[in-house]
This record gives sequence, C-alpha cells and structure tokens, in this order.
Amino acid sequence: MTTTDDDALTGARPIAGAPFGWEVGIDLTAPLGQAEKAALARIYRRDGLILFRNQSLTREQQQQACDIFGPALRTDLDNYVVSNVEEGGFLGKQELLFHNDIPYVPAPFLGGSLHALEVAEGAAATRFASALRAWDSLPEGLKERIAPLQALQVRGHLLGRRTTLADLGPGDPCAVHSVVGQQQGTGRPYLFVNIDMTACITALPHAESDALIEELFAYLYDPANIYEHGWAKGDLLVWDNLAVQHARSETGNAARTLRRVSIAEYGYWEQVPTDMATHQSLRDMEKAEA
Repeated sequence: MTTTDDDALTGARPIAGAPFGWEVGIDLTAPLGQAEKAALARIYRRDGLILFRNQSLTREQQQQACDIFGPALRTDLDNYVVSNVEEGGFLGKQELLFHNDIPYVPAPFLGGSLHALEVAEGAAATRFASALRAWDSLPEGLKERIAPLQALQVRGHLLGRRTTLADLGPGDPCAVHSVVGQQQGTGRPYLFVNIDMTACITALPHAESDALIEELFAYLYDPANIYEHGWAKGDLLVWDNLAVQHARSETGNAARTLRRVSIAEYGYWEQVPTDMATHQSLRDMEKAEA
C-alpha cells in the first residue's frame, strides 16, 4: 500500500504543531484487521512516534495495541503506572532528562507507550526528540566521523545532568552500543547518545569524547527537533525507544497518571536480575519526596 492509502485507511495526519510524529483516528477498542495493523506499523516507522486520542484502554488492550509495533511485555515490573498522585505510582515527580529507556543493558526496550488515565490542568508535558531527524541534520563530515564509534551507556542517577563514569557505584549496569543505530524495519540511521546516560565515547580521550557528545547534543536537542506533548485524558502515545528520546520537567502537584507499557524482546529484569535493590531504592526515594 502507498503512504496515501495508509493515511486514508487510518485517518493519519501529522501531529498539529509538531516537527515530527503522526496522529491517527482509530478506536483501539474495536477489532482491527491485518491491513489496518500493517498500515499503523508503517506509519509508526515514518517518525517513530504515533498518537491515538480519546482512548479508554485496559492494560491488556494497551498491550495488544503495542503488539502492532513490536512484542509488548506482560510482566508487572516492566509495565507500571507513572503518577504523582496515585499510591504506588512510579517516577511520579522527578525531572527526567532526555533519554532512551535502559540503554545500559544489552537489549534496550524497542519502544514505549504511555496512556493518560488522569490528567489535570497544568499537568507536566512529555517532550520527545527525534534521533532520526538529528542524524539527517548532521554535516556529512560529522556523519563519517561518528559512523564507526561506540558509546558507553550507564544507568542514570537522576542527577539533573549527564551521568559520568565518576558517578557510578559498584554493580551499576552499563553497556556499549554504536553511536549510530539503524531503525528496525527501515534501516534508517539515528543517533544513539543521550544527555542522561551516555558516559563517554569509548575510543576517544576524555576531553575529545565530551566535546563530541556535546556537539551531537546540539543537533539532538535543537528546539526545532523537539515535540512537547500536552496530555489529555485518553491519549495514547507510542514511540520507538531507540530512535526517539523522551523527557519531562518536575511534575508538580497537578494530577498526572499515565500507564506505561513497554515493547521489547527482553524485559529489564531478564537482563539485570540482580538489580531489585535499585528498584527498591527508587521506591524509597518516591516515599521520601512524597
């Protein structure tokens, strides 16, 4: 099918006022045919970000919707509620710098989704940055320079700045990934460095590594490359976790409850089974700030 056919079948149109991303007019509680699912998957791969509005989904329905774009995880620890008002809400209030989820494991999540269950006026927005568009904007010489390089990704420590090697503690997980990734299904290149968890470029001296990382950040986080999504109840956003980064400011007190479902071949706890202590420490941090 052509792009025009996909748009006509799903009601797809660019997200209003956004530099990238697509909004589609489909009710995800209704049965979808294979043609519709295939069209949605192609639309998703255009920019790695797709928006459904006015949804009312159970967690199972949200997982089934995410299955269109890749295998949705079903475990409780990899799917959770992000909330600043609901008891047990995870990562409810902290500022989150731009990041890919769990880049510091061998197989980071392929995608993520958030479904707005409760949103009050003034609730914090979620910001998205396209690593696909950032790559496209690089000068050719810079593309050639970074193509063979790899970066060390480390677990972020919620410092309000990039986590460095000096911030790591015993047992902190980390992984080396290519600075330039390729989008599943298209092979399109994207930048795989982020302001929260990229500690260094492995082959470069410290000062040269930092300078190059900051140079790449200038393209990634150019205001023209960022979409800020103001949540409305019923919104479902699904994004490519490798090719699109996300962030948010501190949430404040305006109610904001979003259900998270992750898309991945392997869950976090499958890859880092010894890390339950970190899970508990984050819970303790939430209680201390409540």
